[in-house]
Amino acid sequence: METIYKETNIPSEMGFQIDFVTMKYNSPPHWHREMEILYILNGSAILTMEGERYHIKPLDLIVVDSFAVHEAIYELPQTMGICIHISKTSLRRYLPDIELLQIICCTEKLHPQQRDGYNRLCEYLKDLTELYFIQKISYPFSSSALILSIMAVLVDEFSIPVPDTVVAAGNSQLSRIEQIFQYVERHYKEQIELQEAADELGLNKEYFCRFFKRNTGMSFLQYVSHVRLNHVYQDILYKDDSIQEILEQNGIYNSKLFYQQFRETFHCTPRELRRLSKGNPYLQ
Repeated sequence: METIYKETNIPSEMGFQIDFVTMKYNSPPHWHREMEILYILNGSAILTMEGERYHIKPLDLIVVDSFAVHEAIYELPQTMGICIHISKTSLRRYLPDIELLQIICCTEKLHPQQRDGYNRLCEYLKDLTELYFIQKISYPFSSSALILSIMAVLVDEFSIPVPDTVVAAGNSQLSRIEQIFQYVERHYKEQIELQEAADELGLNKEYFCRFFKRNTGMSFLQYVSHVRLNHVYQDILYKDDSIQEILEQNGIYNSKLFYQQFRETFHCTPRELRRLSKGNPYLQ
């Protein structure tokens, strides 16, 4: 599992990074400064963002705006797609106040008047996918043109203004949330007390609970359970230990509750997941 902040290392001269990805691993809760566009080619994904769940099917797209806490669960045996990270800082040369716009774009939140714009975005992403695989010498020019076309549609049809005071406050809160996520990552195999977590931020327990829920969309105890579930999921795929051993290695001793949470989260049992993973070339 990774901590909540993820560095993307976008080339400064481009301002964006395009990757064709085969999703071997679920993506744990994280955020980054860049905007992310995920375009699924085959398979599917459940993306949770700011506490809401979105089901992304083939040829669907979703935009994860800067600093939004999100995670993804990918369908086995394989899910493939194009993942684009775009630096809003680099876009200031075209639109100085770009960071004061919030982008909201996904199939499940489309207004009827946004359908044409969404379809145009899908066409641009389809063209971008073809360019990515062909990789002509002109690829940097053609891909840059498509990225700017995508951004033009997103700004015109899928953006809402956000006051700069809200942006500054959000950045400050995320740094505090990152601190507690890192604390959980260090101690998830142990018994974690709510009071200890609150002490980590120097907050009283009641305020800490409200602060965490407001900024992540889940309670602190739900998050701890979720971290453990994700570690168990990865260990089932890549370790030969028994499932009971894996549970204990990850600080889980209530098997009945675990199996219920596992099925609700991943839509399969641990044993079904292990069967899916056996002989799967994408998980080697």
